[in-house]
Amino acid sequence: EAGARTLLDRWILSRLDGLVSEVRSALDGYDAARATRAMEAFVDELSNWYVRRNRRRFWKGELDADKRAAFATLYRVLFDVTRLLAPFVPHVADAMWGNLVATVDPDAPDSVHLADFPEPRPELRDISVEESVGLARRVVALGRTARAASGLRTRQPLAAVRVKLPPATAGKLSADAGVDAELVEQVLDELNVKALTVLDDESAMVERTLFPLLPVIGPRRGKEVGAIMAGARSGNWRVLDDGRVEVAGIELAPDEFQLTARARPGHEVAEEGDVLVALDTELTPELGAEGLAREVAHRLQNLRKAAGYEISDRISVAVGGDAAAVERLRPHREWLAEEVLAVDLRLDADATLDGADRTEEATLDGAGLRLGVRRA
Repeated sequence: EAGARTLLDRWILSRLDGLVSEVRSALDGYDAARATRAMEAFVDELSNWYVRRNRRRFWKGELDADKRAAFATLYRVLFDVTRLLAPFVPHVADAMWGNLVATVDPDAPDSVHLADFPEPRPELRDISVEESVGLARRVVALGRTARAASGLRTRQPLAAVRVKLPPATAGKLSADAGVDAELVEQVLDELNVKALTVLDDESAMVERTLFPLLPVIGPRRGKEVGAIMAGARSGNWRVLDDGRVEVAGIELAPDEFQLTARARPGHEVAEEGDVLVALDTELTPELGAEGLAREVAHRLQNLRKAAGYEISDRISVAVGGDAAAVERLRPHREWLAEEVLAVDLRLDADATLDGADRTEEATLDGAGLRLGVRRA
């Protein structure tokens, strides 16, 4: 399966090797707390990034090389994690081992406590991939923060995200062009935006204000305080590459000032250290209609779950109600049908579905819609 491994497969296996080394080192030093913190962080990465990002690989019907690689990678990870957990949660780990290993491998020990503890496999470690994925995840986290501050729902597509990256990255998420392109696609998908632009100059997106900290600079700077405050008010200052600020020709240490950032109109900004993310919050009619379609798809998926359908069940769907809202949905009809596995999608103001298994009346974007689903 190695030839079919994706970037995410390589990343999680590299993270797994790092975890094995960390846990062994911590236990050799009798530091159980450090070991458990490392495992907790890894399980969060596994669940909330690797598995979630790979859902479509796991769910697709065809058992091709890509799907086999995804399952093989996940199995390898769970195989090692189960053994790492054994000293800490012995009964849970043994139950996991029984379900995961002992029932499918007749040569495996009956208990995880009879199995060898995992050994590091340096051939799986790729620090550059870990750093690149870590940077992409920082961008996604800040983008989500900016979206939450904007009040725009997650399912509403946006036109663009503009990103300032650390100087050492040369404006790329990865020095490898292929990895960089894949990570850009992951960021766009996670943030639900159409395009990503790397900023050389953040001034177009952000207005910064410098606040010298008087309780700190007063005792230190003495007679220079007046010039510092005047320079801050007049804008006669700049940020230096080492994190200090030069104001009125005087250099201030990082603990002597605060910088605030305010987004320019039409944007929402979030910043952490040397990474800044600015979301374009201007909505066109086309983006608004796509957001409505995604919200309708979400409601229909919830109706599928409430009706007890299997993931692969095909359904009939009716979407009726406000005529203007229905018209906005028409350009997204095919996508909507594919997303909810609908073989029959009735999209009309008067649309109804006889014998519907589940129905809902929803108000979306201020318009009333009637939704109904029935197993096909």
